[in-house]
Amino acid sequence: MAIWLITFLAIAFVIAAAGAKRRASKRYDLPEENPALSIAILKENLLENPSEDNLQKLKEFTASQNIELPKEEYPLGKAPTIEQDDPLFQTQAAWLDSITPLELSEEPQTERTLINGILRLYSDEAIFKALEELGQKFPGERQRNLEQGWRKLCELRDNSKTDYNSLEKLRMEKEKWEKCARE
Repeated sequence: MAIWLITFLAIAFVIAAAGAKRRASKRYDLPEENPALSIAILKENLLENPSEDNLQKLKEFTASQNIELPKEEYPLGKAPTIEQDDPLFQTQAAWLDSITPLELSEEPQTERTLINGILRLYSDEAIFKALEELGQKFPGERQRNLEQGWRKLCELRDNSKTDYNSLEKLRMEKEKWEKCARE
């Protein structure tokens, strides 16, 4: 009798967990078959629009995937001035990067999965660390080019004005770097 009860509870738990995972994906129109992409979408939404609602969506989805979030709270809000935006973005990016992209923990790791994971990071520190790991596992010209390209992007960003044309140029350069990484 006890064995049947334990078996029944175990089956019920597995069914409930699968249902929660499916509901979390459908609730936000996320690709259920690709949790790595779903988390990336939710992280991007939170970074672009830091709101309690977007934070809650990320929390719910990561809980449905058994992914642990950082202990400290996400720094919600937008900076009141453009000068204060950079430190806030860096804090938000570091928090989001502490949720490791699933591609970076995938086994077996391939050059492609590592690069896809790098493309899902935000902070310079996390990107350089992942590029270093890529270089250790898959040394070569591609990794060196990606690292050099990211360094140039950082330099361009740090030396750019905050006007529309400068930001647009920076966006286009980042897209070129991403395209190079995907090829």
